[in-house]
Amino acid sequence: MNGVARNRRAFRTWVVVVIWSLLVASLLKASEKGRPIPEGGGPTEIQCAIGVLDLDEISDANQNFTANVFVLMTWDDPREAHDLDGPVRRKLENVWHPGVILLNRQRLWSSLGSTVSVTPEGSVSYRQQLWGDFSQPMKLRDFPFDVQEFDIPLVSAGTENRQDLRFVANRRVKSWVTENYSVADWKITGFSIDETPIDFEEGLEIPAFTLRFTAERLSTHYMIKVIAPLLMIVLLSWVVFWLNPSEGGSQLGVAVTSFLTVIAYHVALSSRLPEISYLTRLDIFVFCGTVLVFLAMIEVVITTGLAQSGRIVAARWLDRICRVLFPVLLALGSCFAFLWG
Repeated sequence: MNGVARNRRAFRTWVVVVIWSLLVASLLKASEKGRPIPEGGGPTEIQCAIGVLDLDEISDANQNFTANVFVLMTWDDPREAHDLDGPVRRKLENVWHPGVILLNRQRLWSSLGSTVSVTPEGSVSYRQQLWGDFSQPMKLRDFPFDVQEFDIPLVSAGTENRQDLRFVANRRVKSWVTENYSVADWKITGFSIDETPIDFEEGLEIPAFTLRFTAERLSTHYMIKVIAPLLMIVLLSWVVFWLNPSEGGSQLGVAVTSFLTVIAYHVALSSRLPEISYLTRLDIFVFCGTVLVFLAMIEVVITTGLAQSGRIVAARWLDRICRVLFPVLLALGSCFAFLWG
C-alpha cells in the first residue's frame, strides 16, 4: 500500500511539473511574440494599404460617415519562417501583430476572418474588410458649398513608442479610393496618405497610418430644394407692396401666410442640419430671408394704419420705396451669406 501511495504521489508530482513547464513555455512564447522584431536596430516596419471600396453616407447631423474599407498590413517576422511550399494560414492570435485599431470607428462589421498569411521567408500579411460608421468632425461654416476632409486612421494599440514600430505605405499595393460610390450628394476630389504618428498627449506618440480623402458637397440639391423655396416665400411676401393699402385685410393675410410658411420651413430644415455653435452660410441666408418676411408684415401694419387714417398717399409712397428697398436688402444679405468671408 505504501508503494502504491508513493507511486500516486510521484505521478501527481510529475503531472504538476509537466503542466507548469507547458505554462512557462507558453508564457515565454507569448512574451517573445509580443516584442516587435528589430531590423538592424531600427523600428519594425508595418507596410499598410487602405482602400475605400464604397462610401455609403456622409451625415452632417451625426458628424460621421459610413464606408466599406479594405485594410492590408504586411510585416517581416523571421520567427514565423517555415519549410512548407508557399504561404500558410495561421490564426492572428498565434503570431505577433501590431494590435491595430481604427481610431475613429463607431460601429464596424468585419467580413474576413482573423487569420494571416505567412510566406516561407516569414513575411506576414493580414487582410480585413470592414464596413461601418466612422466619426468625423466637420467644419460646416461654408455649408452647403463646403469641402470636407475625412480620415481613416490606423493606430497601434499595443505600442506607444515610435522607436519600436513604424507604419509605412505598402510598396506593392497602393492605397486607393473608389471612383464609383453610393453617396449621391458628394464628389470625392482626391486623397492622400499620412504616416505621421498621432500625438495623444505631451511626450506620447502613437504610430499611425492615415488615409485622408477630400470630398466636395454637390450644392445643386440644396439650391433647388432649400434655397429656391425660401426665395419663393420671400418673393410671395413682397406681393403686399403691389396691393392697395386700403385693403388691409388682403395685405395682412398674405403677410401672415408668408410668415407662417417661413416658420414651417424652419421646422422642416432643422432636422437636416447639425446642432452646432456657429452659423453656416445657409443659416445666415435663411435668417436674412426670415427677417425680410417679418419686415414685410410690419410694413403692412404701417401702411394699413396710414390708409385708415386718411394718409393713403404716404402709404402708397412707402409701398413704392419697399419695392426697391427689399430686393436690395435681399441682394446684400445673399452676398453677406455666400460671398463674405
